[in-house]
Amino acid sequence: MNNMFVSPVQIGKRGVGDGNPVYIMADIGLTNGGDLKRTFKLIELVAQLGVDAVKFQMIGPEVLLGDKTVEYTYETFNDGLKTENMFDMFSKLTYTEEEWIQIKTYVDKHNLEFICTAHYIDAIPLLEHLDVKVHKICTWSMTHKRLIQAMGKTGKPILLDTGAFTPNTLDRTLDWYLQAGGRGIIILHDFHSNKIDEMNFRSIPYLKCRYGFPVGYTPQGRDYDMDYLAIGLGVNVLEKRITLDRSIPENGHNKALEPYEFDQWLKRVRELERALGAFSLLPTQADLVQSKNYFKSLYSKNNIEQHRIISDEMLEARRPGTGISASQVDQVCGCRAIRFIPAGKMLTFDDLK
Repeated sequence: MNNMFVSPVQIGKRGVGDGNPVYIMADIGLTNGGDLKRTFKLIELVAQLGVDAVKFQMIGPEVLLGDKTVEYTYETFNDGLKTENMFDMFSKLTYTEEEWIQIKTYVDKHNLEFICTAHYIDAIPLLEHLDVKVHKICTWSMTHKRLIQAMGKTGKPILLDTGAFTPNTLDRTLDWYLQAGGRGIIILHDFHSNKIDEMNFRSIPYLKCRYGFPVGYTPQGRDYDMDYLAIGLGVNVLEKRITLDRSIPENGHNKALEPYEFDQWLKRVRELERALGAFSLLPTQADLVQSKNYFKSLYSKNNIEQHRIISDEMLEARRPGTGISASQVDQVCGCRAIRFIPAGKMLTFDDLK
């Protein structure tokens, strides 16, 4: 495909794609801590900030982890590096079905979209019971054919992070989803690297052009510049992690924005989004006003005697642009001076015949 404009994908009441505001997802999948009180506080907070959706994770550590002895090291704000058993870490983020129902109800109450990354296949029936409007996978589920097919069978849109995808593996995954009955695809540019040369932000317009799907960006850290770069490249979705307190010594918090930071980030995102403007070339009102002073008019270079035929050699272009425009020089050349025109005079058509 070769698309300059992508068609929107509908998520609940919102269209996601070109011609729509950037869709903002607040990620609390790690920073909720598996604590309902904290989760509800985060939902209230992001609703006040004005996001479109709040994102969770259904991890299912009992199923996800074949080796439950694996450890994971992450950085905390005050305590440096911390190593934790991954199964224990993920188990703290697990909710019961009843708790998920409470969370989904609370999200709906605040007019937000509930989005949840499913890491195991048995999450799909529960997410369907919660009546999600879109499914999501991370890049590490790209080989989980049955999970992707299960999402496709729901007939709902899918969000997927690129990460380890190549064009061939992405094509394969999308085929699994579409052949199973899936409808609507949103691709999120994603990477797990601090190396600038590996970030490959040109994949954003490439993906839009190749597939004709909405494309977003899901950053891994607190950096703002890359988010703003993504806006300039045409992203339709931005995801950003938020925490109540960056100093909480748990995974994910050190890379998250605190409420005030998230608020400032989102305001700037909306400003830059407006700055993108239209797919056209449009002067500003200030440019139009200033053009009267800074455009050039035709002036007489030397004295021009009455009845002389005007030629290029007799003319100069000077500011301001309130006389005969320099763009009309070919209309002036060949005209006759009906009166004496002194050198340095701004010409008018009253001087010419």
